[in-house]
Amino acid sequence: MNARRRFWLGAAAFPFALLCSRVQAQANLLQLDEAFRISARWVEPGVVELHYLIAPGYHLYRDRFSFRTDQGSASVAAIELPPALERFDPAMGQQMRFYADHVTVRVRLAGGQRAVKLTTTAQGCAAELGVCYPPLVWVFELPASGGRESRRDRR
Repeated sequence: MNARRRFWLGAAAFPFALLCSRVQAQANLLQLDEAFRISARWVEPGVVELHYLIAPGYHLYRDRFSFRTDQGSASVAAIELPPALERFDPAMGQQMRFYADHVTVRVRLAGGQRAVKLTTTAQGCAAELGVCYPPLVWVFELPASGGRESRRDRR
């Protein structure tokens, strides 16, 4: 086979190989609830602590967290995020701050420790596979009496 023919065969095979590697990566991709586990609880009056457990090889972006309530009697007053790791992320094309393994976030609510529905949004990726999830949304119904959430929904 001459060099020109080998070149064209190689050029034609490259997109197929790329597609196959992408399909293999997606086959290894964890389901959302396996990659990112989250719990919420009152830790003191007006402060909710959210603990995110992140699967190995996955991460959550620090700047992609958001929190809100749907009740007028309680609103988000402050968010306490711990320091994050930082690196260039080829999926995003820029330096990104992220958490791996786990992260605990404290959300201070104005309005005291009333029953509240807290919606949290985050975005994470399978770092080794180069695949990012769309924004992940969880809704927690926290009872006024304290303790863990009474109900958690992922949307």
